[in-house]
Amino acid sequence: LQWSDTATLDLLKSIVLDGEIPRLLIVGAYREDEVPDHHPLALHTRELEEMNVSITKIKIGNLSVNYAIPLVAEALGMDDDDSKVKSLAEAIHRKTGGNPFFMLMFLRSLCDEKLLKYNFGVMKWTWDEDAVNSKIVTENVASVLVNKMNRLQEETQRMLMVASCLGSNFRKSAVVEVMKNISRSEMRSSMRSVSSTAATMESSSLLSSDLTNSSAVRS
Repeated sequence: LQWSDTATLDLLKSIVLDGEIPRLLIVGAYREDEVPDHHPLALHTRELEEMNVSITKIKIGNLSVNYAIPLVAEALGMDDDDSKVKSLAEAIHRKTGGNPFFMLMFLRSLCDEKLLKYNFGVMKWTWDEDAVNSKIVTENVASVLVNKMNRLQEETQRMLMVASCLGSNFRKSAVVEVMKNISRSEMRSSMRSVSSTAATMESSSLLSSDLTNSSAVRS
């Protein structure tokens, strides 16, 4: 909801206040650190509360290891009672503190570096526990992200550097203006790479589905 525009929030408000819609439950999610007091979502929420609309807020923290295991199992399409899955999930949980996004980033990095592979002979993901544990012990979340960036083309990395100086939100035209010294074809190629990387980093669910779907695509 942190990305909702005013029109969308107005529509939700209208639906909530419509007395002709009985037994209505709306469930939404947002990133708390992206919704300051002056944010449209915060303003709409306060307005509804002042109108005595019942709003229940549930703050979601990091996952406990008991919930981290099913997350990893689901991402790999394996059973959560598998001893190897449990061992992998527990190791990643210790490293990330149970942050779902970081957990799935580590899984993705293991796949990218061929430490986590899909075995078509047994039709499931396999990995060397010693190699994986060694990587988990030596790497942190920041290094995983840096390594991911380093695998991008040089021009794409330059584009990300420029974009990072423009803030979390920026116009493509602004980046193009700064980087006029590269060709349009290079720009389009770099933009596609940036978009792909941003989409991967934006949602942990995408990371999860990417891991699971790769086996389906290959088979």
